[in-house]
Amino acid sequence: MPISLHARRLVTGVIVRLRNLAGDQRCAARIEHYLERSGPREMAEPIGAGGGEGGARIRQALAQMPPLTRAVLKAVVGRRMSVAQVSRRFGISEARVCWHFRRAISIVAECREIR
Repeated sequence: MPISLHARRLVTGVIVRLRNLAGDQRCAARIEHYLERSGPREMAEPIGAGGGEGGARIRQALAQMPPLTRAVLKAVVGRRMSVAQVSRRFGISEARVCWHFRRAISIVAECREIR
């Protein structure tokens, strides 16, 4: 007997909510695994790959970031994914993805201001 559309939506919603309960480490691992599987040719531009003082500051900022914050930044900037795409692809709420992306931008900005 086929499952009704309503039941499918309910099950899908429960699965998404359960995945969103995963800790930061698990979510970061999901994103990193995805980034490793998709080759470097799909990367828009390596983050912090530039030389000189500017590249060094960005690399310093990346080193300071928590794993999920860094992974979200890599997905949004490096893979040119939208917040909604990251949310859907990895089962993380959009609010959580936005929070980590804003945090990443803030950390990079702070490191760029230090001279």
